[in-house]
Amino acid sequence: MRFLLPALAILAVLAVAPAAEAKTRSCASADLRYPFEPGGPKTFGVFKLKVTGASCMTGHHAAHAWMAKFEASLRGEGELEVPKTAGGFRWKELAPNAAQTYRLRGTKSKTTVTFDYVVPNG
Repeated sequence: MRFLLPALAILAVLAVAPAAEAKTRSCASADLRYPFEPGGPKTFGVFKLKVTGASCMTGHHAAHAWMAKFEASLRGEGELEVPKTAGGFRWKELAPNAAQTYRLRGTKSKTTVTFDYVVPNG
């Protein structure tokens, strides 16, 4: 009985305490961009990369996996397919906020990755 009361008190505090929220990080993505022509500014590719519940490296790998799958679809014949899965993440296309831009959110367990992918129009 002497040990039961403190254990119950600890459980009560844990039940009432709010769950720790995962921190959202803004991550560098310059190496996931490319120029329209050699030597030009890198104005296409991944922008505004953010990760919640994981490291920037995880977000970078997820964005790279989506980008590789999307660009393979661009090079292929037939209709363009926006990947629904890539890098172990399930991807959802969000409403665009700019021309020639895909806004994406990928989820895997408690990890969320978001980014804008800008494509050339030519």
